[in-house]
Amino acid sequence: MPSSVAVQYYQAALKQGQREYKNCVHRGLNPNIQALGAEQLQLSQVKLGEMEVPIYLVVGSAQDARCNSFSPSFYPLLGPDTEFATKWVNLCAAQLGEGIHDPIKCFEYLGRFYVQEGNKRVSVLTSMGSTTIQADVTRLMPAPAEDITTQIYLEFLEFYNNSRCWGVHFSDLGGYAKLQAALGFAKDEEWSEDYRRKFRARYFSFRSSFYRLGGGSLGLTTGDALLRWLEFYTPQDLLSMTEGEYRQTLSAIWKELCVHGSTAPIAVSLAPAGSGEGEERKRGVSALLGGKRRLRVAFLFQGTPSASGWTAAHDKGREYLEQSLGDSVSVLCYYDVSPQGTESAIGEAVEKGAELIFTTSVGLIDATLREAVKYPKVRFMNCSIDQPYVNVKAYYCRVYEAKFITGAIAGAMSKTGRIGYVGSYPILGVPASINAFALGAALTNPEACIDLRWHCLPGDYMGEFRERGIRLVSDRDYVAEQPYGAQGLAWLGPNGELGQLASPSWHWGEFYVRMAREMLRDPRTIPLAEDSSRAINYWWGMNSGVVDLRISPELPEGVRALAEILRQGIRAGTVQPFRRLIQTQDGRVVNDGSRDLTMEEILKMDWLCDRVDGRLPAYEELLSVAKPTVRRLGVDRERIPPEEERDQ
Repeated sequence: MPSSVAVQYYQAALKQGQREYKNCVHRGLNPNIQALGAEQLQLSQVKLGEMEVPIYLVVGSAQDARCNSFSPSFYPLLGPDTEFATKWVNLCAAQLGEGIHDPIKCFEYLGRFYVQEGNKRVSVLTSMGSTTIQADVTRLMPAPAEDITTQIYLEFLEFYNNSRCWGVHFSDLGGYAKLQAALGFAKDEEWSEDYRRKFRARYFSFRSSFYRLGGGSLGLTTGDALLRWLEFYTPQDLLSMTEGEYRQTLSAIWKELCVHGSTAPIAVSLAPAGSGEGEERKRGVSALLGGKRRLRVAFLFQGTPSASGWTAAHDKGREYLEQSLGDSVSVLCYYDVSPQGTESAIGEAVEKGAELIFTTSVGLIDATLREAVKYPKVRFMNCSIDQPYVNVKAYYCRVYEAKFITGAIAGAMSKTGRIGYVGSYPILGVPASINAFALGAALTNPEACIDLRWHCLPGDYMGEFRERGIRLVSDRDYVAEQPYGAQGLAWLGPNGELGQLASPSWHWGEFYVRMAREMLRDPRTIPLAEDSSRAINYWWGMNSGVVDLRISPELPEGVRALAEILRQGIRAGTVQPFRRLIQTQDGRVVNDGSRDLTMEEILKMDWLCDRVDGRLPAYEELLSVAKPTVRRLGVDRERIPPEEERDQ
């Protein structure tokens, strides 16, 4: 005779099932467990054998007739006086006694399980709080298809061969390979049995913490959340933390998870408030900030000004900040900071009172992210672009605007129409600069053709230009005094001599002053993570003064006048480099000239226009020095094999 405790379990489970049933009906959802269709049951089968599976992945039955007896979570729905209830109670009593030992039989289809034999066993163990169930599993292999669900599942099968882990799901393609790499494994490396056991246990605890905090409402899978979490914490943390620590760390990055699940995660600031008015900079600083507190600002540079033009440009910006705001700011500087040294530098800066911290290269962003979570009351900014993080704001410049003008200058001065261009890396914004330069050249020279080469590939591109008779070359932009390469657009002499004509120039101090003034006026204008609903990326152009144009006095007067007209037009918004007929190298028309391209279209260009003779290099071709930046900011970064990221 079944025990009274087993009867009580049934009564409680029945109430839970009825509650779930009514809730699903109210929401217009299926109020019963799922059923496999006849089409799925005809698929090819692979015997996997007996194994332990997560009980929450058992979602349905292989038989329609069984479905109406259970709510979606396998709680019972039939009354206590039914034969079903009697059998359920007897099974519960057996579990309370010696335990249920017979495995269920089930099909696995697209990562979920459908019961052939043992529905009531699933229901009993679910109601009693079991997290796993023993099962004899047969896989139903889906037919080849292009839909995203099938493609993700096929990626899961590769992951399962290495991990033997169920329940790890992702919303997008590539998640399993990223997780494999993030955990420190090569693409096809099998996990040890000990690691599998530890990961399964910790993953379940992580999942439990995620859902207890409300993760089910974010539009993310637990796998999505784990990948994001691993950007801030280590694989060792994953294996060593308690469930309480998971909740604590998930809470610390909760806004990052909310943004990650958003359809529009990034808000782009295209210009400072009041840009173009200029009077604020002309007024005395004391009139604007008199009597207010001093702001402590810290700068972290990955290089030194003497060795790196990039660092020198940002350091000049730091000097400009101090000169412009005087006693209103106090600045801390850290040079030659490695990613490994970022933690100690930021910790020291915060200890000394830094409220606003700039890390001036993308190579420091991962370490900056981890540190930003530790100091949620400090504003962090990293010089990079397209970064969906609320804890760290990204900032960069729309240099393509100035490139359009230098292209127009090159077209006007070229006798042959053949112009050289040396790109940096195939990263976000660089194709836009190349295309803007080409379109500018075509504006003034109908025969213009751009011969494209790359710094990130081996070879003597200047020698190639000389051999081809190319005398106008666009090379490195003017970021600071540099002893190598051209600065912007230059004449290339027959013996390699260079004569600069014009170049985009960077004035980071304009950005730094703007941000410091905002902090002094009202820090809330640069929101903390806790006050943010979207990540903020600053992508300012020529109307902000952060990027401008340097023109040589040797430039002919008429060409100088043309450049100034274009410069004023871009600043005023009356000239748009991409508002014209644009055709790609493969003949596709991306603009008929009647509209402006969106910022998203410009930033994420992965094509070249038909005026360009060249191509975007593949990741495998790049010099090793370029690969870390391209992995982070590359236009094709989603297709870079994660195991490459691990090997570098």
